Amino acid sequence: MHNKVFLVSVLYPALLLWYVEIYSLVFGKPAGILNVPELYLFALWFVFGIFFPLLFYCTKYITEVRRDGIYTRLIPLNPSFKKIPIYVVEECSIQAYDPFTGKDYKDTTHKDTTLSKRVNFVVILKLITGKRVVISSKNPEELHKAIMSAVTSF
Repeated sequence: MHNKVFLVSVLYPALLLWYVEIYSLVFGKPAGILNVPELYLFALWFVFGIFFPLLFYCTKYITEVRRDGIYTRLIPLNPSFKKIPIYVVEECSIQAYDPFTGKDYKDTTHKDTTLSKRVNFVVILKLITGKRVVISSKNPEELHKAIMSAVTSF
């Protein structure tokens, strides 16, 4: 979640609204927004200038591997974990994955320099229903080992 494209998409409106608010407090309303009420500007500033950047900063993605399943949660947006039972995992592998195109690469060596910089190494689960689940992690090898040990002990 903390990639540069997402960061720019959150910070650009925030900086723009901070500029508008400060300019309107010091010099009056800037040109182009003269007919917008102060309450609307304040509400936009609060939502896009404070709330969204704070939400972006506080958001964490947690993945836990337990005996009975793989639990994922996006804090603070999800109040509870989403469970993927271990018995539905058919295959688990580490692959290079481009999150913008949804394309995965079969070569999973970390020394491959031909892959673009936006490609991440992720754990891909193939479930018995035929669905694929992509789980991102800072340490995909460690997550893969934990999932495989949970699958073998189940």
